Amino acid sequence: MSELRADCLSPIDTATLWPQLGRLCTEVVATRSAEHLLLNSALAATGLANLARMPRTVVLGVKRGLGYRGVLVARELDGGAGWEAISLRLARPQDDDTVSALAGAVAAEVARRGGRTLYMRIPHGSVHIDAIRKTGLTAYGEEHLLAMPGHHSHARQTMFRPGGRNDRQAIFRLYCRVVPENVRRQEAPTQQDWRALHGSYDCDREYVLDGGGAVDAWVGIGPREAYVLADGAVEGVHDALLDLIEAHDGRHATLVATQYQFDLQRRAEERGYTALGTRLICARRLAALHTLKEVAAAGIETAPLPN
Repeated sequence: MSELRADCLSPIDTATLWPQLGRLCTEVVATRSAEHLLLNSALAATGLANLARMPRTVVLGVKRGLGYRGVLVARELDGGAGWEAISLRLARPQDDDTVSALAGAVAAEVARRGGRTLYMRIPHGSVHIDAIRKTGLTAYGEEHLLAMPGHHSHARQTMFRPGGRNDRQAIFRLYCRVVPENVRRQEAPTQQDWRALHGSYDCDREYVLDGGGAVDAWVGIGPREAYVLADGAVEGVHDALLDLIEAHDGRHATLVATQYQFDLQRRAEERGYTALGTRLICARRLAALHTLKEVAAAGIETAPLPN
């Protein structure tokens, strides 16, 4: 049997793919914006819509006759250093060959477009994890998903203020302060890599908590999920950020806590949050990073010029 081949789909191919999504009923990866990007690509191909600027997107497919065995959608993240595979759908309940073909092909395409890292989030315990690992994607972290309680805080006063691009440097310093070094080295060894990671959270509202000349906490709220980053040593910070998240009821339903945010997860559960499941964060480095050697100034001896 010949090896499967995954090809990049043109805008016209993507337009014809949209009506077939119902047949690709097995979701290996399913995050927030994949269907929107596919729909926008289809509309752009027809020329019937003027679309707002959207991130660069690549759509790959493994064809089977006039249909598809599987389709993968990836998008470029903020800064261009990273890309995220945001949707991987199959026509069969399990098809390891198609998963490996798509994951391997998207890594090659992202590298061709100048990306340094490919990210993918998959459910913990997925039957497809072995096929994904064969392509070089390695799980380095976990995200615990917590459902908000039925009763929410509606506090109108908060110590948080709206955040923006001017706060990115301070948020990055907070990230370096609170995230374990072994995670940072895998996840975001440079600030440009962190920008890509930050963009993958898909948050349309951000809030920061100032304290002592630095940022003590950050909250990002999107249509379905809320992400947080906080200095747990600050008294009352977890309750303050949970109050803020619950005050935005209707915009999302899930709090995302990483594997090292033990105190946040414990406090959320004490307030009635319930566990929904766990995601693995996988990454594949597509370019080698080399530390520059330290350059020492060399002494120069002066000598008189000959007459």
